[in-house]
Amino acid sequence: MGKRYQFVGMSVMEKEKRRKYYEDNKYDICNKTLNKYCVKKIEEVRNLYIDRVNDYIGRYPFEKYADCYIKRELYKYKIFSMHDRYADCYDAGMMAYLYSVHRCAEMLYSHTEAYIKKLIRIYIVCALVIYDDTKNLCHTNGFREIRLDTDAHFDRY
Repeated sequence: MGKRYQFVGMSVMEKEKRRKYYEDNKYDICNKTLNKYCVKKIEEVRNLYIDRVNDYIGRYPFEKYADCYIKRELYKYKIFSMHDRYADCYDAGMMAYLYSVHRCAEMLYSHTEAYIKKLIRIYIVCALVIYDDTKNLCHTNGFREIRLDTDAHFDRY
């Protein structure tokens, strides 16, 4: 997360504008990436290229190309299965896999494995931004965060 990306051909002012825009809108950008754009694109491609998508899923199975990589990325960010955000980040990794396979099938890309790995990293960061923003929002407003899918709250409802 500490990497600085080079924006070739951009002035310093444009770079700062872009960084400031991202900082001000990162929750919305990440939320749209994970929950709107990704799902919409997967549905679109699946309807148009169902045979190609099934072929790519057969060639690049989740267990071999995504599962271990998602777990490795989560380990890098020190997110373990006992943490609340583990499920959100793992789900984001699965969405990244699905989006990658569908996108590669649509565009007939041959570098599918690298594309899967790249998008898993991006989607996990998006999931962390969304998760941390929810936590910060609750803390700022004096709310208590309750997640319905955790075992700790199973008998409360």
